[in-house]
Amino acid sequence: MSDKPPKDLHANTRSHELEITWESEHIGRYPYISLRLECHCAVCVDEMTGERIVDPATIPEDISITDMRLTGNYAVKIVWSDGHATGLYTWKRLAQLCPCPRCEQHSGSD
Repeated sequence: MSDKPPKDLHANTRSHELEITWESEHIGRYPYISLRLECHCAVCVDEMTGERIVDPATIPEDISITDMRLTGNYAVKIVWSDGHATGLYTWKRLAQLCPCPRCEQHSGSD
């Protein structure tokens, strides 16, 4: 997977998805709830065991992005409507999580 930054990203408040344009013909649409549940910060994942400790039932289904900030040239920091703001989403991780049909097909063949 590439660590290259995307060409564009924006929060689509209508569809509740983060839209990431990796290339002109490669756009990933990440549902907010799925991204929030994929946070790898120490509040969400035990640093020693790697076990997910955030309870999915505590995440509102209508979660939304209230702010996003680029972190260097390798990640985006997302502030969520539930107040959570400690996780970084690296370009590499977002590329691995890409839910587009092309990426889903490729990950299914591994």
